[in-house]
Amino acid sequence: MIQKPISYTQLAKYKCMFFDFDGVVLESGNIKTEAFVELYAGTGIEAQVKAHHLAHQGVARYEKFKWISENLLKEKHTEAMGITLGERFSALVKAKVLAAPFVPGFREMITHIRQQNIYCVVASGTPEEELRSIVIDRKLSPFFDEVYGSPRKKTEIALEVMQRKNFKAEDCLFFGDASTDHQAAVETKMDFFARLTPELADYWEQATYRYGRPDFTQILN
Repeated sequence: MIQKPISYTQLAKYKCMFFDFDGVVLESGNIKTEAFVELYAGTGIEAQVKAHHLAHQGVARYEKFKWISENLLKEKHTEAMGITLGERFSALVKAKVLAAPFVPGFREMITHIRQQNIYCVVASGTPEEELRSIVIDRKLSPFFDEVYGSPRKKTEIALEVMQRKNFKAEDCLFFGDASTDHQAAVETKMDFFARLTPELADYWEQATYRYGRPDFTQILN
């Protein structure tokens, strides 16, 4: 897909923007990839775990735990197992996420967006309580009007906000770096801004989206 220049003037036409968190706000996507591999270290399925995680970025971690148990470990998955894995996963990633840098250009972009009185919402696959804690600890609350995570799906989150705030699809833009983000934009019929990463190069090659950049540093005034 040919990438055309993007300007803040173009972005200012939107009334509402949805943001994935890991890999869009903070450079924390690789942190969670590494944590998934570490969680299953010594099982012999590390490469398959990594591949599944990368293919389903944005999907709630508990869904991945269940899939890995049933399809790779060939064992029955229980809610208790999911809770234990979730606690171990959170312990592995939280300190690193709190220290993660912004995606290049994000802070400048969100500052400009907020000056236009655009309504901003986080829609992430991270558990909601953990996500909101990170947003508060990183002092990101002024950037966002609402913050939502799993267990709700991103499409569900977006549709609820759009209906409640009376935003039409053409009023909205979704920023994401994962196929689940793009699918949420397609399902809600809103425009999409792809954070293009090498891990999903094949996906972005065949996907259709309004805007795409490796980061947010090249948005023109």
